[in-house]
Amino acid sequence: MVDQPNKDLGPCSITWDADGDNVELNPTFGGVTFKDEVLHVEVKEDQQGEAPVDHVHTGRIVELTVPMTRSTLAKLEKAIMGSAVTTDTIKVSNKVGEATFALAREVIIKPLVDGVAAAEKTWLHIHRCYPFSSLEWVYDNAGQRVTNVVFKAYPDDFSTWVNEMWRVGEAV
Repeated sequence: MVDQPNKDLGPCSITWDADGDNVELNPTFGGVTFKDEVLHVEVKEDQQGEAPVDHVHTGRIVELTVPMTRSTLAKLEKAIMGSAVTTDTIKVSNKVGEATFALAREVIIKPLVDGVAAAEKTWLHIHRCYPFSSLEWVYDNAGQRVTNVVFKAYPDDFSTWVNEMWRVGEAV
């Protein structure tokens, strides 16, 4: 039987290396979603009509959506660009023109089994990514407020494998 690198069911723990601080972005509610999409452009020839004769890869988009819930001010500060926390307050400013690549850090997704992180060979490492918050807090008597944070990944300029975006398993 082949050893499966991923766990097929269950929650996970999210750790982001924000400014050198490993921040746990737990708990989550609604499912953490990892997306890897390879982009391409069709190559066509008049003689073949609208049918493509080839495809050329033009890049890759990697995103991780983390629905944070019951977050502390300190965790929200790490996940919301332009925020700062004082004693009992989080303040958010409008950052314009700030590039995020230099601020991008590794995120590690650890599947949980009975509340404990599974073996390291099942961990998903996204090497260089930055969080973009997408807040829509509903204040009502039926729903639970969730802070959706979408981490967008960049090709890693430090890895030994050129432009590595992510890996599953132990470090090589």
